[in-house]
Amino acid sequence: MIVDLYLKGNQAVVVGGGKEAVRKLEALFAEDCEVIVIAERVVDAIHNHAKSGKITLETRRVEGGDFLDVYDRLVLVLAVTDDEEVNRRVVRAARERGCYAYAADDPEISDFGHPAIINIKDTIAVAISTGGKSPLMAGTLREKIEPILQNAIDRVTLLQIRLQEQLRVAAKKKLSSTETRKQFLITIRDDEGINRLLEEDRFNDAVLLAQEYLDNWEVAP
Repeated sequence: MIVDLYLKGNQAVVVGGGKEAVRKLEALFAEDCEVIVIAERVVDAIHNHAKSGKITLETRRVEGGDFLDVYDRLVLVLAVTDDEEVNRRVVRAARERGCYAYAADDPEISDFGHPAIINIKDTIAVAISTGGKSPLMAGTLREKIEPILQNAIDRVTLLQIRLQEQLRVAAKKKLSSTETRKQFLITIRDDEGINRLLEEDRFNDAVLLAQEYLDNWEVAP
């Protein structure tokens, strides 16, 4: 079973600085959480993400899990070092602190399996899993499918997701019925005028038009 943790506003720690760490942290970019990478040495991709502000990088050696005490919103810990014992210590410490924990080299001590993730513009995450039967083949499938998805999902779709996020919050304040909110969100998803504005990169105007629709939306008695 694949689940998507709601990490928004919380912290996720990735312990390790190699290629596996890169894959794990990039899978977190669509989750709108604070990502912290801790490792003694890291590959260039991690340095680049730190420079761009996508992650917080702490360059130091990890031997145990006491360092986790400094984080006040920590929910998820991923241990992906090349030292199996260090990974085990980090997982044990994370569990003691009530966090979800994962060790890349030992699924049996992990709280979950980590599927192969396709990250599309830090907005959409697509998970591919073989249920633990073959992580290698999950990665192989990701490599085959990712170019197809990247080409299939256009800029307007990504902007529509941003629009839906904003208007969903506003709709909750006015429309008490789940079904009514769904009908409203479908309307702005399919509206030609709104989509034309998104195509023209006039996102703020699209928000204003969608808000106008919401203001004029008639709530059934």
